[in-house]
Amino acid sequence: MNSNWARKTMKTGVVAAGAVLVAGSAGVANAGGSHGAVDTHDQVGALNGNQVVAPVQAPVNICGIAASVLGTAGASCEGGAEAEMNGPGSGDVTTYDNTGLGNGNQAVAPVQAPVDVSGIAAGVAGGATAGSEGGSDATLEESGRAEESATTTGNDGALSGNQLLAPVQAPVNACGNAVAVFGGAAAGCEGGAEAEMDGMGGSDLTTTDNDGIGNGNQAYIPVQAPVNVCGNAIAIFGTAYASCEGGSEADIDEPHEENTKGHLSGKK
Repeated sequence: MNSNWARKTMKTGVVAAGAVLVAGSAGVANAGGSHGAVDTHDQVGALNGNQVVAPVQAPVNICGIAASVLGTAGASCEGGAEAEMNGPGSGDVTTYDNTGLGNGNQAVAPVQAPVDVSGIAAGVAGGATAGSEGGSDATLEESGRAEESATTTGNDGALSGNQLLAPVQAPVNACGNAVAVFGGAAAGCEGGAEAEMDGMGGSDLTTTDNDGIGNGNQAYIPVQAPVNVCGNAIAIFGTAYASCEGGSEADIDEPHEENTKGHLSGKK
């Protein structure tokens, strides 16, 4: 049994809207970039050129916990929950020269909520042993062409050129947990749940010179929710053993360039 399990009893890190709150070493959040981004200019009319950039990261790690009543319990955990965001980068989210009503509004709201609940043992008049390696991981890589990302330009009319980028990653890992009641249970887990997205579009989500009503509006909302539940053991008046290798994984490569023009078109 890992001798460090007691020090890894509960570790949680939270990052919300760019504010960092981290406790312990297993829950890790890292938001990079966004300096020099968010530029709005020369909007004429009402409700034009409003921009919101609100990345949210909420990695939660609960592992390496043991509890026993008239029995024995041992738990260990390696890994945890991690959220990493390398973007949005410099030059993103640019809206320019939109005239009219409700034009050129943009929202960039990536959400990452990896959850790891593993390596937990409970014994009641019995013995339970649990171990976990790996965890839950969400990664949002910076686009390779960040300077052209989410750009809306010269839209005239009403409700034109509005854009929404809201990728969601919520990998959940629940494995390597053991419960024993008047018996014995042992569980082990390697791997976890992982979500990875290579960028938020690069030169995608570009809408230009749409005239009229309701033109060139775009939404990019990929959702990743890999769930890994394995290597868990429960014993009541008996013995149980479970093990798991591998996990659940979601991967979205950088999307192809999209460019919309035309009347009453370009809605994604």
